[in-house]
Amino acid sequence: MRKKMMKLAALAMSAVMALSLAACGGGSGSGTSGGSGDGAQGDEADWTWERKVTLVCPWGVGGGADGTLRPLQPLLEEELGVPVEIVNVEGAGGANGVNYAYKQPADGYTYMLGTQSLIMLDLQKILPMDFKAEFIPVSKLVHSILIVGSSAKAMEGKYTNFDEFIEYAKNHPQELSCGMLTATGADSVAMKQTLAGGLGCDVTEVENYVKIVSYSSGSEMSSAMAGGHIHISISGVDEVKGLIDSGDIVPLISLSEERMSTYPEIECTGEKGIDSYIGTWRGIFCRTDTPAAAVKAMDEAIKKAWESPDYQEFLKNAVYLDREGYQTGSEFQNLIDQEYTTFEDYLKGAGLM
Repeated sequence: MRKKMMKLAALAMSAVMALSLAACGGGSGSGTSGGSGDGAQGDEADWTWERKVTLVCPWGVGGGADGTLRPLQPLLEEELGVPVEIVNVEGAGGANGVNYAYKQPADGYTYMLGTQSLIMLDLQKILPMDFKAEFIPVSKLVHSILIVGSSAKAMEGKYTNFDEFIEYAKNHPQELSCGMLTATGADSVAMKQTLAGGLGCDVTEVENYVKIVSYSSGSEMSSAMAGGHIHISISGVDEVKGLIDSGDIVPLISLSEERMSTYPEIECTGEKGIDSYIGTWRGIFCRTDTPAAAVKAMDEAIKKAWESPDYQEFLKNAVYLDREGYQTGSEFQNLIDQEYTTFEDYLKGAGLM
């Protein structure tokens, strides 16, 4: 009888210990028990980085998007304590890279750089998945100010500033040319909003005044600008800063509420009452079902890397400090939602959607 009582007591003690372990998460320690399908794994769980982290860049090496990640990579490695690899998967305007990231396990070790281009692809149903449903923002890195620049060669004898460009375009329809990378990209939306605001016409009527010339890459378009083959183009200041400093490109107007601190002499759309403020942002995304503990840990690491003196120096040199750069995923989501509305209205109004 005594042996039987002792056996029952031992079994009861084992049950209590098992319940205690279960309440503590089974002693996993890494918080990798798996996502809940909506990235809502318990935020209180700690995340331990155990192996290499991959950052997918859906565009080529050396471009503006890739250039945002390169200075971040070694700083993230220091924060995470594991290797960080940048994988460039270019093609199809970014769709190939998104598809590649989507096919990787949502285990907390794969992240992707994103820009407005992905919103445009999603709205036009070009991506092989529902981007809004399958990806969530982790952190915003940069939000640049776009400028409309003019070829110094091509503008000679025609105009010297934005107002004169607009006046010349009104009086000489289709004589002036505008370089663009794609008719359905965020840059195209920004350019047409700016020109329409100046011309006093609808975005669908801009091409009645200014001839659009398409280019396959930013470097090709910059070369055409420097050579005087087109009159104007739109880009981030970081992309053409060298050509501005050399005098090959003359900035006409910045797409911002206020003038830039780096180039205070450049007029802005805000002071002219033109509702055109789209600027290129770049941020980190991941699959929606990525463990929430990993997303939280990655955001915290990005914030520390972003605030480091080395990354701040990069931001300063690339003229990224005139607008708020780093944002948490939830703050970033607000901006994304706003731009989904802006771009959808543009695509519908232009008959492209």
